[in-house]
Amino acid sequence: MHTIFTRSSVFAAIAVSALLSLPALAVSSTTARPQLTSSQAASYTLAKYMSNGGGWDPSSGVGAISGFTANYKVAADGTATYKTIQAAITAAVKAGGTTRKYISVKAGSYKEVVCVPASAPPITLYGLDASAGNTVIYYGNSNLTPKSAGSATHACTSNSSATTVGTSSSATFNVAATDFRARNLTFKNSYTEGSYSGSNQAAIALSVRGDKAIFENVQVIGNQDTLYIGSYSYSTTNRAFFKASFIQGDTDFIFGHGTAAFYGCTIQYNATRLGSSAASYIFAPSTQSSNSYGFLVVSSTLNYAGGAPNNVVYLGRNWAESGAKAQLVIRETAIGAHVRKTAPWGPGTNGAAYSSSTARFSEYLNTGTGSGN
Repeated sequence: MHTIFTRSSVFAAIAVSALLSLPALAVSSTTARPQLTSSQAASYTLAKYMSNGGGWDPSSGVGAISGFTANYKVAADGTATYKTIQAAITAAVKAGGTTRKYISVKAGSYKEVVCVPASAPPITLYGLDASAGNTVIYYGNSNLTPKSAGSATHACTSNSSATTVGTSSSATFNVAATDFRARNLTFKNSYTEGSYSGSNQAAIALSVRGDKAIFENVQVIGNQDTLYIGSYSYSTTNRAFFKASFIQGDTDFIFGHGTAAFYGCTIQYNATRLGSSAASYIFAPSTQSSNSYGFLVVSSTLNYAGGAPNNVVYLGRNWAESGAKAQLVIRETAIGAHVRKTAPWGPGTNGAAYSSSTARFSEYLNTGTGSGN
C-alpha cells in the first residue's frame, strides 16, 4: 500500500529531495533502458507535469465526499430524481453557470454512454459507496460497432458520417469539459471481443479530452485502448491527474497526446485475452515533440492478472501520430515480472525502432523484478 500525500508542499517535493537519503538501486542506465540521474529527475515531478500549460495543483485530489452536497442525485433503482448519469449531467449543463455542481450516484450498474460536454460547468461526479467497484458505468462499443450514418454516437464526438463507431468514439465515458472530477466510480468498456469480423482493436472505457480533470479512487477497465487522455486537436495539451486508482487493460491501454500523472495507482496488465506469452504494450503516448511532459507514473504499482507472463510485456511504445515523440517517466514504482527486463520499450506504431530519437522514455528508482533491479 502506498501512502497518499495530499499537502501541496509534499506534492512538489516528491521528485528528489525526500529521496536522496534512500540507498541507490542497482539499475544501470542503458541505451535500451534509460535511467534518470537525481538531478535529471528534479525536472520530472508531479508538480511540473501538472503545471504544464499553467499553474495547477491537484494534489488534494477530489476531496472527501462527506464534504459534498449533491445538487443532483442519481439512482438506477429509481429512488433519486435521475435514473441515469447522463440525465443528471444534462440537467447540470442546462442550469449553466460557473459554480461547481455535485452529482451523487447510488451504488449500482449504469449501462449508458456518457458525455460531459465542453459547455458543462465544473462537475464533481461521485459514487456514494466508498468501493469504486460497486458503482459501475459500462457500455460495449468498439471501433467496429455498426452505427447509422447521419448522427453521431454521442454528443462528445463528431462521427455522424461514419457507419462504424470508430476508436475515438467508442468510449463509455467521455469528458470534454474543463475541471471535471470523479471519485468512487468504475468506468468500463464491456465489449465482447470478436463480436464483429475484422480487427477488433479498440474499445475505450474512459476518454478525457478536457483540461484539469481529477480522478480519485476510480477504476478504468477494458482491454485495448482502455484510457485515452488528449484533446480534439494536437495543438492543445490537456492535463489529467489520477490518484489512488486502478487501470486495467492489455494493449496500448493508457494512450493519447495529453499530459497525465498517475500517483499511488495500480496499473494492471490483464493476460486473459492475449495469453501469457503475448508481447504487448502498457503505455502508448503520442506526446507531441513540442510538449516536454507526456505521462508520469510515480509511487505506483505495475502488476498483472489472468496468467503469469514473465519478461514479455513492453512498458510502452511511441504512438506515432502527427509526428509524435512520446514522453513518459516511470519513477519510484514497483514493476512486476511481466515487464521485459533489458529492453522494455518497444518499436513505435510506425515500426520505428525505439531510441532516444524516436521517444523520450526513462525511469528513476523503480523496484521489483520487472525494473531490472
